[in-house]
Amino acid sequence: MLKQVKTIGMIGGIAPASTVDYYQRIISRFQERTGQREYPSIIINSINMTHMLSLISNDQLDELVDYLSEEIFVLEKAGAKVIFMASNTPHLVYEALEKRVKTKMVSIVESTIAYAQSKGYSRLGLFGTISTMEGDFFQDGFESSGMEIITPMPDERKYIHKIYMEELVRGRFLPESKSRLLSIAGRMYNEGQIDSLILGGTELPLLLKTSDMEDIELLNTTKIHVERILDAVIG
Repeated sequence: MLKQVKTIGMIGGIAPASTVDYYQRIISRFQERTGQREYPSIIINSINMTHMLSLISNDQLDELVDYLSEEIFVLEKAGAKVIFMASNTPHLVYEALEKRVKTKMVSIVESTIAYAQSKGYSRLGLFGTISTMEGDFFQDGFESSGMEIITPMPDERKYIHKIYMEELVRGRFLPESKSRLLSIAGRMYNEGQIDSLILGGTELPLLLKTSDMEDIELLNTTKIHVERILDAVIG
């Protein structure tokens, strides 16, 4: 029998497709890393994505912290010992949440910073929602670690956000959207702006694969995050 491992708490539903991806990855990597056919205890609190996004779009960040912390408390009361949010976007209030929450939390941004440092990257492109690309939570963390975040041009950012909200979070993964995203990434690389690209939205790796570009690595933040979560769980 496997030794006792910490119960994982996931804030999911933001969006459903990436929640499923996290769930499957955690189980499969847990079994690969432990070498045993055991299953980790995972508690999922699937929250109201529409409400969360409306707080963000209306710049109600204090209310967002209140909302997410209450949902995290649900996981704490249920016995979760390691908690994470299965989405990049709500990490714009991660620091405020970390101060309120007693249980250990694992940040997708901090996980990605550590990974990028280990690979020696210095200029990383960033795709995600508007609040992720135009916010400072990725930029500040990477800059303080000696790396630079480069975002696409304004019209490209609007396009990425549009397909993110209208397609990806609804579970629609269209080849024409994939082609356009790869074209934007290719332009940024060919102009010498970036040495890698962060898929800073947990639905993006469901459309873009690491094998889609030969010249640069597409950093799958879900995959990176899962490894750090399991580091905290397995010990």
